[in-house]
Amino acid sequence: MNIMEIKPGAVSSVATIMDTFKLFMTDKILNEIIFHTNRYAKRYLHQQEQKRSECGDSQTILFQWKDPDHAELEAFLGLLIQSSIGHSNHESITQLWDISDSLPIYQATMSSYRFRDLLRFLRFDDRQRRDKSDRLAPIWFILECFTQQLPRHFTSSENLTIDEQLVPFRGRCSFVQYMPEKPSNMD
Repeated sequence: MNIMEIKPGAVSSVATIMDTFKLFMTDKILNEIIFHTNRYAKRYLHQQEQKRSECGDSQTILFQWKDPDHAELEAFLGLLIQSSIGHSNHESITQLWDISDSLPIYQATMSSYRFRDLLRFLRFDDRQRRDKSDRLAPIWFILECFTQQLPRHFTSSENLTIDEQLVPFRGRCSFVQYMPEKPSNMD
């Protein structure tokens, strides 16, 4: 007989949305993202500096990379989540930061230039060391850490039903199936 001795549901109570976010996006995950993002940005800028010096172009000034901290990365990820929740993830960064047309949360959190830089250099692993045959390799470590947090913070009941959810997607992905008979709203 399968007897559940643990009460199903959330294991710990949280007071805010940020507390919930931090349950799953741990310092270990944030440190990994920050490490690889900084590494990629510095490597890229170093390569650009070498190209400039080889061409004899000493007049062009490259921007200086500022390492993000936990608070800035959390704010950046929060803006990405907000744009998805608000169905504005297909809008350009310029549109999101337009004062007359968008939510003030974008302008209040960080500049559009900083957001663009973080988005440009965001990395979850070292591309040169990843397994080329594994399509989840770029996010494997983050995914592992995230899934380890799930049973720590939520206990499922014995009457659990798992169903699929149809998510409209216009991008390219090798494992996405096109099912024209399934209804989806691609607005």
